[in-house]
Amino acid sequence: MKVSYQWIKEYISGTVPKPEKVAALLTAHAFEVDGIEKKGSDTIIDVSVLPNRAHDCLSHRGIAREIAAIAKLKVKSVKV
Repeated sequence: MKVSYQWIKEYISGTVPKPEKVAALLTAHAFEVDGIEKKGSDTIIDVSVLPNRAHDCLSHRGIAREIAAIAKLKVKSVKV
C-alpha cells in the first residue's frame, strides 16, 4: 500500500520523524517497507500490509496510528 508522508503528518500531533526514519520504524516494529519514492514535494512510502493487519492498517489513518504508537506520538482526533 502506498501512503503519502504529507497525509500521514496530518493525522499525527507533534513532529513526525523524516520518511526514512518512519520506514525504519515500520520495518522494525510492524511491516515491511518495499520502497520510498519522492514525488514532487511529497514522499510516498510503499508499505506491505499483511492480511492479518488489513482491518486496521489499510488506510492512511491506520498507518498513522501505527507510526504514532511506535514513535510515542499522539493521533489527532478527526471529526467526520
